[in-house]
Amino acid sequence: MTTPIDLTKLPDYLRNQRWFAGKAWPIKSVSTVDHATVPLPGGRDFTLAVVEVIYELGHPDRYLLPVLPSSEGIQDALDDVDALRALFQVIREKQTISSASGRFVGEWLDTPEGLMALPSPVPVRRLQVEQSNTSVVVAEKVIFKVIRKLEAGINPEYEVGRFLATKTSFRATPTLLGALQSEGPAGATLAVVHRYIPNVTDGWRYTLDSFRRSARLSDGFLGELRVLGQRLGELHHALASSTDEPGFVPEPIHAEDLQRWSASMVGELGVTLNDAMRHFPELEGRREGLIERAKQLAQVPPSGQKIRIHGDLHLGQVLRTEGDWLIFDFEGEPGRSFALRREKYSALRDVAGMLRSFDYAEATVQLEGEAAGERVAPARKAFLEGYRSATQGAPFLPQDDASFDAMLDAFELEKMLYEVRYELQNRPDWVRIPVQALMRMEVRK
Repeated sequence: MTTPIDLTKLPDYLRNQRWFAGKAWPIKSVSTVDHATVPLPGGRDFTLAVVEVIYELGHPDRYLLPVLPSSEGIQDALDDVDALRALFQVIREKQTISSASGRFVGEWLDTPEGLMALPSPVPVRRLQVEQSNTSVVVAEKVIFKVIRKLEAGINPEYEVGRFLATKTSFRATPTLLGALQSEGPAGATLAVVHRYIPNVTDGWRYTLDSFRRSARLSDGFLGELRVLGQRLGELHHALASSTDEPGFVPEPIHAEDLQRWSASMVGELGVTLNDAMRHFPELEGRREGLIERAKQLAQVPPSGQKIRIHGDLHLGQVLRTEGDWLIFDFEGEPGRSFALRREKYSALRDVAGMLRSFDYAEATVQLEGEAAGERVAPARKAFLEGYRSATQGAPFLPQDDASFDAMLDAFELEKMLYEVRYELQNRPDWVRIPVQALMRMEVRK
């Protein structure tokens, strides 16, 4: 099968796409590693291609390109309503399309939500927002995300979503309905489909609005944060519920795990502080204290279990809707490989991520001119109360309060180090937020 895509035009085309992550590196070559033809009404068709970009330096990337025939260059098929409908139908009708080196397979889950009725032809609208993928709303009931930058293997968002939808009763999430997979040498998850939730506010904006209203959080909002903590606890119970799926069966936390996590944090501390001290030399005086805090994790008596977790939890990964919270986006940290994102870990890593998000919310409203207030400590307390009420006696958590606190403290430190590295690379004006948290952590008793 010969691809109709003009490869000579691809480098310029890719550099002009907002979802293309390799703009900073010179492109050496672009090749097609797999492609298939998807028919459209009226005798038309479009090409669904997986292309590999090789740079002058660094590792190659793979991207999904749905392309319409065009005499004027490369035309994105996702700008065409018929192509959007056709791609959705491949998934919903569980179609299999032969490709040049394998096949593209649509999957639709036979769950109660998957049996929803949809009009024909289905209304579709592409979301016009800046993002690394392309999202399309179908009949205001379904949303499917076309994944642009691909990684070999099963995407954790699909894997975790499928597990929750088919093996558990957890529904505080936009439920997974289906997916599009490529099978063969270019095997990857190409798209995921979820229930569409209208009229929602992401947790980050919702929390900022509450922080802006007053120097003291209302009892109502604190009650909402307790419910958020409960929902996370319920998610962890669901993720720890499997007894027969190897990717989800809980495993005991051993001393070797704690030592490995501790050693990793010590290594991250050295690299992170060396970079940060160019801008914040005062961190030098905190180095030894922070290293000691990281080493303390290895001294915690091992208890609890390693489970699958969200892996990138913060206020931007939860939705506020109809008086409740939904947790979404199980893809994990973008900078980590799928293999690392799929590793089982302590559930407290997710808890630490959310706690750090409250600190960011406080720093943000102060940058906007709000006075410092009594917000972070009550928010943390309420969230933890909700989480602990939902997980009391859970086998995946440490069995005593001292171990719980020590492990949570260590994972907050790990998250701060990630934040420092991220802000140095992407938002230097914000790096002071996690740096100040590190300064406070060193003297916290």
